[in-house]
Amino acid sequence: MKLRFGLVCLLALLAVPGVDGKDPVYHYRNPIIFQRAHLDEQTGKQILAGKLWLMEEDGSHLKQLTSGSGYDEHSSFYSDQRHVLYSEFPVNAYDHSTEARLVKLDIYTGKRDVDVAVPGCALHHASVSPIGDILAYHRQCGDHRSQWVGMPEGGYEVTMEATNGVALPDSIIFMHEKNRGYQPREVGLVRMWGDGPGAKAQYLTDANHLHRRPAVSPGLKWMAWQTNAAGDGDEIFIAKIDGSEARNLTKAKGNDGHPWFSRDGKWIVFESDRSGQWEIWRIDLDTGKQTQLTNGGAKYISTRSRL
Repeated sequence: MKLRFGLVCLLALLAVPGVDGKDPVYHYRNPIIFQRAHLDEQTGKQILAGKLWLMEEDGSHLKQLTSGSGYDEHSSFYSDQRHVLYSEFPVNAYDHSTEARLVKLDIYTGKRDVDVAVPGCALHHASVSPIGDILAYHRQCGDHRSQWVGMPEGGYEVTMEATNGVALPDSIIFMHEKNRGYQPREVGLVRMWGDGPGAKAQYLTDANHLHRRPAVSPGLKWMAWQTNAAGDGDEIFIAKIDGSEARNLTKAKGNDGHPWFSRDGKWIVFESDRSGQWEIWRIDLDTGKQTQLTNGGAKYISTRSRL
């Protein structure tokens, strides 16, 4: 009797009400949200540029979250691991000349709410901080590009040339390009405290390579990012939050990018083309073991994963 009661309790924990309130759906323990390009299996041509998908931390329970003819990108979870924020473009392309808004989505009910919208502007490259759910996003209004922290009411614009930021309670870490438009690109990671004329900035990496897409651990001890500092391809580097003791984490053929820490800080999810096509991988920070989580075959290209 006790065994049966325990099994019933476990099943109850793994189920939440469905969209209609009747049929239960799988309850994710550590859901990973990622972006997929959908392909024609016969020709290999792209059908849809970006749709959001969901999976469990081990790659199981795959589920497509968004559909339609628009372009959905750069999603990340709030701390409740139920709501996702992402950028929604009305056309099936990554087109900054069109308006794009930030949408909040319930992964279980499908309920969508517009979180931030600015008329005439494309809002993209958004992230929800693992510390405090603080929003950071890129705003492009015509020729004016800027990085923003927080909501339009009460938020602020970063005073340096910046993109791909992740906000912290007292600061923001972002990409800063010294000579935008020149090749080869020279991008460093910068941490900035405060805003306006009194803001203080510190480089966390050199600015002689292409350092991109920073992520921070939930305990604010570590920082991970994508960089070509180790050679021709991109690798995932990890360092202390001040940029010290940096080391190559992935050391694999091909390119690795878009790292993001798990909620417990014990592993990192990232994208890699080492198998010949972009797929989602994870790496255990204690053992260094790297595991492929998706296998899109001829149907999908999987990128930009977050927890």
